[in-house]
Amino acid sequence: MKKITLKIAMILSMVAIAALVFSVSSCKKKDNTTTPTVIVLDGFYVKGAATAYPDFNVNGMMKQTYNEVLDPVVAGSATRPQLHELYIPITASASGFSIVKVAGSTRTTYGPMAGFGVVLNPTTDEPKVPFQRGAVSSTSTTVFTVPQDGFYHVVFDDSLMKVAIMRVHWGIMGAAAPGGWSTDTMMTESAFNATAMSWSLTGLKLLKGEWKFRYSHGWKVEMDTNVVLPGGLKGIKVNTNFGGAVNALLPGGNNIVNAVAGIYTVNFTYAMGTGYTATLTKTSDIPPIDYSTYQMGIIGNCYLKADNTQANWDENFGTSLPTIGTPATTYTWTYNIPINVVGDFKFRQGTDWSGKSIGYTDVTMAGPAAANFANDGGNFKVSVIGNYTLVLQIDAATETYTVTATKN
Repeated sequence: MKKITLKIAMILSMVAIAALVFSVSSCKKKDNTTTPTVIVLDGFYVKGAATAYPDFNVNGMMKQTYNEVLDPVVAGSATRPQLHELYIPITASASGFSIVKVAGSTRTTYGPMAGFGVVLNPTTDEPKVPFQRGAVSSTSTTVFTVPQDGFYHVVFDDSLMKVAIMRVHWGIMGAAAPGGWSTDTMMTESAFNATAMSWSLTGLKLLKGEWKFRYSHGWKVEMDTNVVLPGGLKGIKVNTNFGGAVNALLPGGNNIVNAVAGIYTVNFTYAMGTGYTATLTKTSDIPPIDYSTYQMGIIGNCYLKADNTQANWDENFGTSLPTIGTPATTYTWTYNIPINVVGDFKFRQGTDWSGKSIGYTDVTMAGPAAANFANDGGNFKVSVIGNYTLVLQIDAATETYTVTATKN
């Protein structure tokens, strides 16, 4: 009897242990299904029903950007910590979007104040399409909205407490492009997409020379004119253009240099979280250009105008037709120019920027005074004043340019 009782007790103990193990295992399994805590990085976010991100998303985080006044291509310049931007597709939803600052567990939502709205008097360099700008506040109960579905550039300076919202239509402009430096060649935009959009040009005749991407016919957006900066400069401005290189785009960077004339296909793409990428593909050659009717002159600030006042990029010097050489695809212009101050210049067709222009990066320098000239953002920078003979020669067969400089 004692042996049977002991055996029953042992069986009951084993059942109890098994039940305990099952209970613990069940608890652990339940814990593993708990929803993980979402970690939101510190920063400024664009979020709302009018965007692809109704809640916090790393793709909606704004990036610090350059103050164009300080010129990002100058060595040592850096982003302005208070200046943030995001390119993003936005729908014309009344639900709109907000800008939200995340700092640890603190969330601060910014919206437009009274007076925020369409800019009625943009500057010459600002976009030529209606855009919004004005003061914002963390006490605002309203959201930002846009009038049309489209691709937008959203800029926020949290020191100025100002926001600007620009509709973006990309094009290219420059000496190498069909419209020169006066008219944009607009790109074809893809259908609206909440997370990625693209722009393209096919059959583009691109000459040897400089050019840039820019949007909505503007170079920059002005956020302020009074902030005092190093070197006596003032103001906060945001670039609306890209330079540098096709495979290394930089907001407001140096002009992109096209080394070989031809027919090209240009593709420009933006994906949320990735940013901009561009490709430039030559599809065919173009016949040699006939420069015989090109009236080329010098434009800059280093010489006197016809009325004996200092030039300031407002009047050509020595505009003339070329001498045609042998072979007939060689064209030469000769200028005897008294350079009276250290300054800059370019060669320019006609009296405006709609035609051909040639800068320092386009040419091969030659002659005994070649060392007196250097590159200054694409311009010819002359370091020694005096009377010069400058000979510009274009070989249209190879589309190569040479400037021979002699100090008289």
